[in-house]
Amino acid sequence: MKKKWKKLVLTEVSPSGWLKEQMQMQMNGLTGCLHEKWDSVGTYSGWLGGTGESWERGPYYLDGLLPLSYYLKDEKHFEICKKFLDWTLKSQDNEGNFGPEQTKEDYWSRFIMLKVMIQYYEITKKEEIIEFIENYLKYLKTAIEDRPLTGWTQARTGDVLYVIKWLYERFPAEWMMDLQREIRRQAIDWTSLFADFPYPRPTAHYYDWNALKRFQNEEVVQLMQYHQTHVVNVSMGLKYAAMEYFFDGDDEKKKLGIEAPGIVEKYHGIASGAINGDEHLSGGSPSQGAELCGVVEQMFSLETMMEVFGEPELADRLERVAFNAYPASISEDYMAHQYLQQANQILVSNAKRNWFNNGDDSNLFGLEPNFGCCTANMHQGWPKFVQHLWFWEDNCLVSAIPVPNHLETKSEGKRIVIDVETDYPFGDIVSYLVREAETDVKLKIRIPGWCANPELLTEGVKARREGKNFWIVEHLVSGSRITIRYPMEVRFSKWYHDSVAVERGSLVYALKMEENWEKERECCGIADYHISSTEPWNYALNLQDIPKTEIYGKRKNPFSHEMPSSQIRIKAKRVKEWEMVCNSAGPVPDSPVSSTEKEEQITLIPYGATALRISQFPYY
Repeated sequence: MKKKWKKLVLTEVSPSGWLKEQMQMQMNGLTGCLHEKWDSVGTYSGWLGGTGESWERGPYYLDGLLPLSYYLKDEKHFEICKKFLDWTLKSQDNEGNFGPEQTKEDYWSRFIMLKVMIQYYEITKKEEIIEFIENYLKYLKTAIEDRPLTGWTQARTGDVLYVIKWLYERFPAEWMMDLQREIRRQAIDWTSLFADFPYPRPTAHYYDWNALKRFQNEEVVQLMQYHQTHVVNVSMGLKYAAMEYFFDGDDEKKKLGIEAPGIVEKYHGIASGAINGDEHLSGGSPSQGAELCGVVEQMFSLETMMEVFGEPELADRLERVAFNAYPASISEDYMAHQYLQQANQILVSNAKRNWFNNGDDSNLFGLEPNFGCCTANMHQGWPKFVQHLWFWEDNCLVSAIPVPNHLETKSEGKRIVIDVETDYPFGDIVSYLVREAETDVKLKIRIPGWCANPELLTEGVKARREGKNFWIVEHLVSGSRITIRYPMEVRFSKWYHDSVAVERGSLVYALKMEENWEKERECCGIADYHISSTEPWNYALNLQDIPKTEIYGKRKNPFSHEMPSSQIRIKAKRVKEWEMVCNSAGPVPDSPVSSTEKEEQITLIPYGATALRISQFPYY
C-alpha cells in the first residue's frame, strides 16, 4: 500500500463563497428537479425496485446528488437519496450481489453504486454499509472466475479498484489483494496503453463509422478498439495507474501515471482542459466535441491521482478543467447542459457536424441531448471537487486547491478549524483564517504551476518555500491568518495547428459574443435551446499588443455571461478566409496570418462564462 497524501473524510470540508453559490444554483436547477422531471431517475427507477431504467443512471445521479444534499444541508433531497440507498442495501442477496433484477449480472452499474455507498458511509457511519461493500467484493471475486469482465466493465475497472483501495485502507485483508490482482489481469491495461499511446490521431482516421454500422454492436466492438478510444473510458482510465501504484508501489507506474494526462492532451486536448471525443477520441481540433461525462470523469480521475501521487501538476490540470470546461457545459441556471461542447463554438444547433458517431442534437443545451448519460452524471462535478480540496501528508495539512471552503478536521483527536477566504480563481488573494489549532500541525499550501512569483502577505508567520510548488507554514496557531497573493499575468499558450489561447491564472479566456437563446423543444417543462449570434467571430490576435485586464470583484455568479468576473481587451483583425465549415468554425488558419482588415479591439471573458466562443485563435 503506497500513496503520498491521505484524503479527508467527506464531512470534514464544506464549500463557501462562490463555490457554495454554484452548488446552490446546481440544486435549484436540474440536479434538484431531476427525480421529479426525468423518468430515468424517477420513482419507477429500477434502483427503487421499479420497472424503469436499471443500469447506470440511478447510481450516476446519486453519486452527485448525495454529497450535494449533504453540503447544502438539504433534507428533502437527502431523503430522496436515502430511499434509493436504503432500497439498494436491502436488495443484497445471500451471494453478495445487489440491485435491480433486470441488470443483476451487470458489474459496471454496481461499481458506481459502491462509490456512492462510500460517501453514504462517510456521512452516516452506518456499519452495515461496510458489510454491504465487503459482501459485494467477495461476490465479485467469485463471480469473475465464471463471468470475466467484458465491455464497459473491463474498461472501467479503475473505479472498482478505487473502492477496493478505500476498503483495504480501513480493513486490510489478503483476499482484497487477490481480488485486485485478478481484476487487473482481466482489465484493459490503461497504464501500458498510455505509455505507448496507439491513437495519436482522431478515431475517424482509423475507423469508418458508417462502414462499421452494418455490423452488429458486438461485432463493432471486436472490429475496432471501441472501448480503448471511447472518451469517457479514456477519462476514467487516467486513474488506473494510480490504483496500480497504490497496491504495488511500483515507481514506474507512478511515472507513467503522472505522464498520462499530458500524453492524451498532446493529441486530443483543448485549451479548456477537456479531452476531445465525440463519442470517441477526436483529435485536438477546437471544432470537435468534448463530452460532459468525459469532463466530470476526468475531474474525478485527477482527484484520485492527486491523493495517490501527491503531484501538484495534477492539481493544475484539475483547476483548468474544473474552472473552464465544466461550467461551460452547463447553462448559468443549471437547467440545461450540452452533451458536446466545442472550444471554438460559434453556433449551438441541431445541425449536421463533423462528429465521429454522435447525433446532430449533441450540441444543443437541454435535458437529454444525444443520450442521457450526461444528464445523470453531470452532478458529481462540484461535490467531488470539494472532497479533494485538502489532504493529509503525515503531520501536515495540504491545501491542494485554494477555493473558498471551511475545514474542520482532527489530528491526534484535536480539532483544526480553518476558513479559506478567497475569490480564487477569479481573484488573486487567498487567506487562511485559523480559527482553532489544538495540536502541532504544519500547513502545506500548493503554489499553482502558472504562478512564478507568489507573495506571502502576512508578517510574523514562520513560513518557508518547499521548492517551487509549496509554501510550508511551520506551526498553525489559533487566531492566526496566512494570506498569499498569486499574481495573475495574462499569458498565451499554444494548441492545435499553432493556435493560441489567452490565459490568466487558471482561467482560459474566450471571445465574448452576443448569445441569442431560442427554444428548440420542451420536455417535462425543461427546454432544449439553440444559440446563435450575428456578431463576427473570425479574429486573429495581435500577440505584440499588451492585453488590458479589467477585474470586477465579487460576483454572485462569476460564470455569468453578462456580468463576468473579469474581461480582457486585446487588439485583433478579422480573417475573411476563416469561415464556417459544416456548421462549425472552420480549421484554424495557419499562423502567422496575413489580413488587410482594420485592427480593432475585442473583448474576451472567462471560457466558463460562454456558450458561444472562440478560445483558440490564429495570430499575426
